[in-house]
Amino acid sequence: MWFHPFDLESLASSAVEALKQRGDARAIAVLVAGDITADLANSDFGINYWELMIALPVSLYYAMSESEREATAAAIAEVVAPFYATSPKNGLERILLAPKLLEAHDGWREEALRYVKGEGVTNQGRVRSDNIASLQHQGLLFRSKAELTLFTALIRAKLPVAPLPVFVRVGKSYNRLEPDFVVIYKGLTFIIEVDGDTYHRELPAEADKRLVPLTYEGVEVRRVRAAEVASDAAADQVVRELMEFMSSRKAAR
Repeated sequence: MWFHPFDLESLASSAVEALKQRGDARAIAVLVAGDITADLANSDFGINYWELMIALPVSLYYAMSESEREATAAAIAEVVAPFYATSPKNGLERILLAPKLLEAHDGWREEALRYVKGEGVTNQGRVRSDNIASLQHQGLLFRSKAELTLFTALIRAKLPVAPLPVFVRVGKSYNRLEPDFVVIYKGLTFIIEVDGDTYHRELPAEADKRLVPLTYEGVEVRRVRAAEVASDAAADQVVRELMEFMSSRKAAR
């Protein structure tokens, strides 16, 4: 009987720390959402080579194309392999991604038929496969804990909010864009973007450029740092400040 040299949760956690340095949000999402198992692939000259299988939720696995899955597996392998240097008799053979088999539940056929009829179909959280929305809450998708914390604060403030909505604009080029949040306040429409954590490595200037089709139409963008919404109390304060700003903008019009 052969035993993998590392605790797999510790290995995944360490790999995530390495991927943070590279800003690879997609690979981080895969490690966070996946279940990891290890199998001995082969043994050569006294060295055991391991295959790590990452089983992903079906929605996350198929949110990526085949080439994106291959690139993500390669990115994870690149940061995981060096850890085996601390165990000279072990090495990494490869990383494989696979969809996790769902447990059938009562009514799944009826749910599938409702989907075929167009009920419950959503574009939300599907646009940017380089930064997958892997967290679910109340049937909605989010990319990070910061987004989820801010969302619940916006709901507590009784603001109408759309997380990760998909906008399409056809002009000289075809644009699909997905702001973090769209909030409507007293007839005004605002975009709220979360900056600065593991899952939001996009520079503010890059995000502003991405949102030009909406800002061109007069939609205002407010930026929130992830560190500012690290707790419910902090997120409530951020929302109060946002509402004060939105009130001032309303009064100015």
